[in-house]
Amino acid sequence: MLFTLYGDYAFPHRQDVWLGSLVRIADVLGITAVAVRSAVARLARERWLVVRKSANRSHYALSARGQTLIEEGTRRIYRADGEVWDGQWFMLTYSIPEGERTKRDRIRKRLAFLGFGSMGGGVHIAARAVADDVERLLQTQGAAQFARTFHARTASGSDHDVVEQCWDLPRIAQEYRRFIEHYRPLCRRAARLHQRGRLKDAHAFALRFALTHDFRRFPFIDPDLPHALLPSGWPGTVARRLFNDYHGMLAPAAERFFASATR
Repeated sequence: MLFTLYGDYAFPHRQDVWLGSLVRIADVLGITAVAVRSAVARLARERWLVVRKSANRSHYALSARGQTLIEEGTRRIYRADGEVWDGQWFMLTYSIPEGERTKRDRIRKRLAFLGFGSMGGGVHIAARAVADDVERLLQTQGAAQFARTFHARTASGSDHDVVEQCWDLPRIAQEYRRFIEHYRPLCRRAARLHQRGRLKDAHAFALRFALTHDFRRFPFIDPDLPHALLPSGWPGTVARRLFNDYHGMLAPAAERFFASATR
């Protein structure tokens, strides 16, 4: 919840947020004050947030680490659609010693977020331009000496065979369909209220927040493959259009609520 709040509202305005404002916002979302205080304290301990004291108030902002995570997620969530693929895979191989297992697990999770699929044996591939992201990840984790990167083309079989081996697209498609089935009627109802001038700011904020919070999980499961590698009728395209249309429509009222809650 806090990452969604900072990513969609506070960070774009380079704004820190008073703890009392976080509690007020959470109340609109049905989250208790105790849960908010606990989460804020934990994220501060883990150095995702930094605290600034002002009189008797504690204000929280994203740390440099938190900003990096939000910026990466924002690029994936709000990317432009229609990427054209040049037929090249970006390949990463690594062999991290057994004594560095924790580091290996962290890298594997981050690679999934960057759109990589595993071919087994420490070989991962992506169909996106991720060289800079991978270099930064390896340097941050102190694993550059264990890894090699390549650009490659499929020489036997087909690129679609590679996709089938590395990603479970039917499962991802089902998640997109669930998102569409849940949010399409809610957003249409909100659009009708908006047209009549009856959409309340708090309602717009709550719906836009939920919409973003649920959609932001897709970068963790969807490799963001180019259209040439996707099956026809890919529901991810429909889900992204729904998200973009209603996220933009709800923005003015939602931003007003956030501004009033953080004065």
